[in-house]
Amino acid sequence: MQRGGAYILFGGVVSAVGRALKPGVLVDNVDWNDIDGLVDAMADNEVLTHVSAVLYAFGLMFVLTGLNSVRNFVTDRGLVGDMVRGGTLLGMLSLFVVGLIEGFDHMTVRVLDDGIGSNSAELAVAMQSAKLGIVLIAWPVLYASIGVAGIGGMRLLPGGLHRGIQAIASLVMLATAVLLLMAAAVDSNDFWMAVNFITAIVLAIWIIALSHASYKGKVSASTT
Repeated sequence: MQRGGAYILFGGVVSAVGRALKPGVLVDNVDWNDIDGLVDAMADNEVLTHVSAVLYAFGLMFVLTGLNSVRNFVTDRGLVGDMVRGGTLLGMLSLFVVGLIEGFDHMTVRVLDDGIGSNSAELAVAMQSAKLGIVLIAWPVLYASIGVAGIGGMRLLPGGLHRGIQAIASLVMLATAVLLLMAAAVDSNDFWMAVNFITAIVLAIWIIALSHASYKGKVSASTT
C-alpha cells in the first residue's frame, strides 16, 4: 500500500510535467476547440510533441501500477471491497485508454511530416478531434470511479483527519466528474482547466494523506 501511494504520487508528477509540455498548453497555447491551432502548434514543436507524449504516458503507467497495488491490497469481501476494487479497476481502464491515445500525437506529427493521405492536414485534425472526444469522456469516468473507490474505502481508515480528508476528496472527485461533463459543452476550455487544477490539488492532498496513513499502519485491508 505504501508503494502504491508512492507510485501514484510519482506518476502524477511526471504526467503533469508531460501535460504541461504539450504544444498548445503552455507552449503556443490554444483553446481546446481550436483543433487547427493545436495541430499547427504540434507541427511547429515536433520534438516537444513526441517527448511530452512519452512523459505523459510514462507517468500514467506509474499511476496504473499504484492503483493496481491498492486494488490488490484490499481483501474485504463486502460492499467496501467491491467499491474499492471496482472503482480502482474502472479508473485503471480509463487511464489505460488515456495513455494509449497518446499515440495520436505521434501519428499526427508523422502524418504532417510524411504527407500521409490526400490531405495530411485534415487527417491530422481528424485524429486530434477523435482524441479529444475520448478524453472528454475518459476523465469524468476516471474521477467518478476514484470517488466511488474513495467512499467505499472510508471504512478502511480510522476516524479523524484521514477519514475526513478521504470523505471530502471522494465527494470532490464525484462532483468533478459531473462538472467535466458539463464543461465538455462549453465553448472555452477555461472552465475545464480550472476544475482540473482544483481537483488535482485535492487529489494530491488525498494521496499524501493516504500515504501517511499507510506509513503509520492505519489503513486496513478489510473491515473484518
